[in-house]
Amino acid sequence: MKTPEANAYDVFTIPTEVWLMIIKLLGKSECKQLRLSCSRFCILTSPILFHTIYFDIGAHGCESLFAISSHTELSQYVKTLVLRIQQGFGVFDDAEAWAQSTCQPGDPGHNFAPADLVEYNDDENLLPYSEWLDLSKTQKEELYDQYKEDHEKAKQQIRDITNRLQFRASGVPGLLVHPERASLTKEKDDPVEQLCQALRKLSNLTAVDHEPSFLFDERWKSRWRNIRFHPWSLVDNNIDEDKDTEALQLSVVLQLLAWTRRGLPRRPLIRSLSIYVGGPAFWGPQRLQHLWDGYGHEITRTSRTIHENDAAAADREAYSDYGDLEETKLYFGELCLMRETFIDLTRLDCSISEDTEEDGSLGIAAKWLFGFLWQTKKLERLRLVFGRLVDGILIPGDNDNTYVQDSAMLLGQLAKHTPWTRLQRIELEIATTRATLVEFLLAHKNTLRSLSLERVTLVRLEQNSLGAWEEDSLGTWELTLGDIGKNLSLTTLDLSTLHDFASSVGGGGAQQRTLFDSGADLWRGETAQYHDYYHSTIDQILRGHHIVSLDPERLGGDISRN
Repeated sequence: MKTPEANAYDVFTIPTEVWLMIIKLLGKSECKQLRLSCSRFCILTSPILFHTIYFDIGAHGCESLFAISSHTELSQYVKTLVLRIQQGFGVFDDAEAWAQSTCQPGDPGHNFAPADLVEYNDDENLLPYSEWLDLSKTQKEELYDQYKEDHEKAKQQIRDITNRLQFRASGVPGLLVHPERASLTKEKDDPVEQLCQALRKLSNLTAVDHEPSFLFDERWKSRWRNIRFHPWSLVDNNIDEDKDTEALQLSVVLQLLAWTRRGLPRRPLIRSLSIYVGGPAFWGPQRLQHLWDGYGHEITRTSRTIHENDAAAADREAYSDYGDLEETKLYFGELCLMRETFIDLTRLDCSISEDTEEDGSLGIAAKWLFGFLWQTKKLERLRLVFGRLVDGILIPGDNDNTYVQDSAMLLGQLAKHTPWTRLQRIELEIATTRATLVEFLLAHKNTLRSLSLERVTLVRLEQNSLGAWEEDSLGTWELTLGDIGKNLSLTTLDLSTLHDFASSVGGGGAQQRTLFDSGADLWRGETAQYHDYYHSTIDQILRGHHIVSLDPERLGGDISRN
């Protein structure tokens, strides 16, 4: 009979490669437990557990990241940094509205929660509905007061970060953005300096993924202590504060990454970056100044209600009594510094959204975004999502939407002044014109081999020789995809949920049309037929055939003509 020691020995005779295969199948919590069991498992699990680490600019995130970076054995494994706020808060009218928004295990209202929200539906560590009912009105009001206090503490943590921000430039010492506020901070250690030191010490960090929690975390904002809130009560609840906090976190990290790049020119550089920028964000020095004051863009949004159709006028009013020329120069310098993080990228996933569409706000974003994209001369893979996003989904453009001119302007500038000579794959989600899209893609025809178009809207507009916009009768996907297939040397092409405005039968104006939507009623229960239609169409496009019609009703016939 084998002793326990002999059994343990047998376990450790399993080859390392097999153990690694097993460990990769474990969940994160099980992997953490295994790491603590013995020194060998600590060695095997550490590269997996610390390959990707999460950072929250609040909740003592700078301190935690600094602790990991200071541990030499662990910091060497860190390759990817994920930016994600851990805890979100809603805003409720009063304690009664707050209590009515809860949804504890056993609550009949829980049946209305979407079944696909797996993490949300997890009841672990939550207060049962029966115990919630036993709480008195006074007890619930006390909980609500504690909820508001925690929300204020979270906002104060963000302000503490902004208190310690510095303007940074080569050859001069750091200059505090808020020297009068920094002197009053109660932080024992400077969180911004901890973050800066951590980024310097993470010598193998090559990827940064910005994952806003309101898009990536089902539990975010829906959980507080042992209380759960119904998802429908949180739709658009305090979303402006969420966007501004995300923009602040992203801007600070971009600035410090660029500063680290300057200080350590020989270390591995950030090659992969994923960002989501929503709302006014840091598109311009005055907006960055608002953001770094730590109070978000409330003033900007208030001005937009006065100037509903003119975002530039709203900005002028919001900033009329804010800062001076010298401060504007300082913040412009920080924007230029932030761009340097993009210099060494080979992969960029970039989603840009604004609160409104028709006031020119996307045009302002496009202008400043171009400056960031211009730095990415080494780029090989690009995903660009630009427009008004709701829950991360691009809203289709209308045929007369003025914001389409803003997105078309961005693609047009990237076509005329392209910084890319190595670009191999493009993924686009945008509303634009046929001419601009084709021009943009043809500008990269020498290297482009893979293309994905998802939720792309073609509007029937074009610019004449004088720069004025007029109707384009050729702005359909048949002609556009035909041009793409004939003029590009693509090896892969992915199409999904494309929109255009084909002429309606018998006149009466253009009607919006949706193509390559596998979830459409037309294809319900016809999965095989959709796949036949899709792959046949892709094949004809890649062969450079002229596309006569993309009408799915032509499934039984040839969709192309040589």
